[in-house]
Formats: sequence, structure tokens, C-alpha cells
Amino acid sequence: MYTNATVSEAPAIRVNPLFLRHDLMIEVGRLELAIEDIRSHKAANEQKPLVAPLQTRLARLTEALGRLSA
Repeated sequence: MYTNATVSEAPAIRVNPLFLRHDLMIEVGRLELAIEDIRSHKAANEQKPLVAPLQTRLARLTEALGRLSA
């Protein structure tokens, strides 16, 4: 049944930090593999535009992992 509850009235969804950490670590691994694959199969001039967004995402995920550990 649909209600007109506001966001503040909605029940809080709690995510177990252990599961979140696990998911982030899996994504970090996937990004590292993708970057490695690009570097080993693409010419140097083709690598940068492909690797740059992946490295940005990797940095954000690594930062998030660091916050979870703190």
C-alpha cells in the first residue's frame, strides 16, 4: 500500500559495514583488472582516455574503504 510518508518518516535502511566493505573491495579489484587489461592491450596513446575515468573511480572507492576502516 502506498503512503504519503516523507523521507524523514521512512524507515532507515541499515547496511552492514562488512558487506559494504566486501562489495567495495570487489569493485576495486575489478577496476584494477580493467586498468591492467587496458594497459596490456592498448597502445600508449589510446590508454589515457580509457584509464583516467577508471583511476578516478578507483581513487574514490579506495577513499571510501579508508573511511569504513576508520
